[in-house]
This record gives sequence, structure tokens and C-alpha cells, in this order.
Amino acid sequence: MDVEVIETKEVYRGFFRLFKVMLRYRRFDGQMSGTVVLEALERGDGVAIILYDPIRDKVGLVQQFRIGAHLRENRGWVTELAAGACQGRADVKAVALKEIQEETGWTPSVLEHINTFYISPSGTTERIHLFLGIFDSTVPPSASGVREEEEDIRTICIPFSEVLEMMAQGEINAGSVILGMQWLQINRQSLQQRFSSGGDPLAVDSRPCR
Repeated sequence: MDVEVIETKEVYRGFFRLFKVMLRYRRFDGQMSGTVVLEALERGDGVAIILYDPIRDKVGLVQQFRIGAHLRENRGWVTELAAGACQGRADVKAVALKEIQEETGWTPSVLEHINTFYISPSGTTERIHLFLGIFDSTVPPSASGVREEEEDIRTICIPFSEVLEMMAQGEINAGSVILGMQWLQINRQSLQQRFSSGGDPLAVDSRPCR
């Protein structure tokens, strides 16, 4: 056994769940560690989508109020990728499409899974499934979130170079955007070539993501 769980206790249940875990784990020298007590925030999986128009080199982003940013810096309105929680649903690609439509009103012509990463594995089990969504930036956004959930979302569509400038100035500081834009910076030229050539079918891939 590389991990010996001695006790798991749920200490809070709300929108999040908080667990306290007592365990021992195998050290790199092969010996078992002493008993440690760790806490983990359980939120489940989420999705985030890089909305990109390769023809016009523009990126679609959303802005909304976030309590964490407000409490930390008194700057609660954050610029982010379109995103949302999976809430136990296994078909994360369907969740990604739903979140795009609810937050922006756009329907991407192509939706592809890029990667899955942990937000902060030292303290939370949350994973983010990152997607690329190809969209037409000339189509105006037509949604602003779910009213019943008191969502108030503003969609912005700006050139990729302007997004990089906002990141450099600290105007964009959400981790998902930074990771997404770094991925886009690496793959941007190939995406422009791929979609400007007309060789790729512009249809949403509805297959579940593994």
C-alpha cells in the first residue's frame, strides 16, 4: 500500500464539501511517513472553454462577480474563460457546450477537448476539463447567464494581442485564462492554417470526452 487512510471525516457540507483525512503515505525512500492530517475541498469537476475565432484572431471571454477576488483584492469582477461545474455529469463535453450557450449565446462550430488539470491538488480535488471552441466573432453574444441563479455575465470579444496585453498589465489574472492563452499562443498559427484552409469540418463533436 502506497497510501494508508486511517480516517476520513466530512467536516462541512454546502456548495462545497470539506474533508479531513488522517493518513500515512510511502516516502520516496520506500518507508512509510508518520501520520499526517490533511484537509481537502471537494468540488467535483468543471469545464473551461477557450473561445477562439481563427479567421479574425479574436478571443471570447466573460466577466462576472467572484467572491474570492472580492475578498482578496476588493476587485470582484473577473475576466475569465466561459466555464462551469459538471455537478456529477460524466459527459463533460455536453456540459462545456451548455455553459458556452448559457453564458454567451454562441454555438461553437468545433468543440475539442485539450487537457484536464487540477486547480490546486494540495487542497482540493477539483479538476478542470479545458476545451477549445471555434466560433464566429461577428455573431453578437445573446446570453448573460442563468437568471434563476442570479448570474450576471458580460461577454467581451477582443483581439488575441489585446488579451496578452491585459495579462501583462494584470487586468486578467484568472488562472484558467492564463493557461488557456498560453496554449493558444503555442497553437494559434496551426489553428489559423487549419481553419482558413477549409479542410476541417465545422461541426460540433458531440462524442463524450474520456
